[in-house]
Amino acid sequence: MTSPLLIGIDGGGTSTMTWLADASGRILGRGLAGPSNVKTVGPVAARWALDQSIALAFAESGLTQRPVDAACLGLAGFDRAADRELLNSWNVESGWTNHLVFANDGELVIAAGTPDGWGLGVIAGTGSIAVGRTADGRSARAGGWGPLLGDEGSGYAVALQALRMVARRFDGRDNRPHPADALTDQLCHALGIDSPTRLVAAIYSPDCDRARIAALAADVLAAAEDDPEIERVLLEPAGRELAEAVAAVARTLGWPDGHVNLAMAGGFLLASNSVSSSLLAHLRKLGYQVETTYVNQPVKGALLLAQRSLSQT
Repeated sequence: MTSPLLIGIDGGGTSTMTWLADASGRILGRGLAGPSNVKTVGPVAARWALDQSIALAFAESGLTQRPVDAACLGLAGFDRAADRELLNSWNVESGWTNHLVFANDGELVIAAGTPDGWGLGVIAGTGSIAVGRTADGRSARAGGWGPLLGDEGSGYAVALQALRMVARRFDGRDNRPHPADALTDQLCHALGIDSPTRLVAAIYSPDCDRARIAALAADVLAAAEDDPEIERVLLEPAGRELAEAVAAVARTLGWPDGHVNLAMAGGFLLASNSVSSSLLAHLRKLGYQVETTYVNQPVKGALLLAQRSLSQT
């Protein structure tokens, strides 16, 4: 008889990470592929990323790929009924697992980063979302509306604002001197151009997708070291936006103030002390005493949820 196997998947707008484990949670293999947010990359690319990351995890483990006993898919953009029907059909066709567990990417963070698997979670990477879960299983969310309707406080939103700031500065619309500044230099270098006059060609190129723009957030953070205005105009407001989303979730779940556990994740949020400090400061102003956990690997939460599901079957 073969030993039970589990899969945990964390998929978003930048990458898809799969962990393959045994029933005890011991990691046997890892697989990393491209983005799997169907709302931004489409169903073909999203499914390819899922198939690829699972195949790579099996390859690293040295095991022959087969349907695992339980798999938790924590995927940005896949948490509505029609999305789950699509994932169920892909699972039948690709044979990922005998038991599929659905979670949004925020639920992974709560599972991995709160003491008892309930509390609040916030993610700010390519996109952003706040989520919450109570001890009795009630849940709520705020944000996660995508780049056109929301994603405030995300790497994409901040990078886009920074690009607009460069354009305004170059035009002289903010009464700054015309010569290049740290932000302009940093973003032009990252895009491989020598002047803001080439921004239109670079940003509207078919190769410059949402993930590429979001990646520029790292360059914004680097420029902020030499330009205090970036922190004041871009980073601190991003933290406040995230705090408002977290507070909205907390109020929905009946926590208007007081002590809360908050799991924080996402490449942009974890890379910026300015954003995270602003987030926590604003929550304190709103009356919350926050105990934080930084979650570097949300996929761990997916594996925990798969493991819990297996124990309940």
